[in-house]
Amino acid sequence: MLPGSFVERKRACGRPNCHCADGKSLHSQFQISVLVEGKPKTFNIPAHLVESVRRKIQMRRRFDAAAAAICGINLKRFLQEKEDQ
Repeated sequence: MLPGSFVERKRACGRPNCHCADGKSLHSQFQISVLVEGKPKTFNIPAHLVESVRRKIQMRRRFDAAAAAICGINLKRFLQEKEDQ
């Protein structure tokens, strides 16, 4: 699992003879944005790691959703037990 947000940005590389110089066929740049020691940081992701990083971030989101659902169920149980006493 990885924390953070996965971002794909489109940009021109700046080389005058590149296909991106027309401003239409831009290059993809992949990044994750995370909090490190309480400060936002952005890290570039190499193309060969994109799918792995994307899956790990999605795994973290599913984990967080499952944990929130479990906490909600536990809260309902606690409140029910409290009323029954």
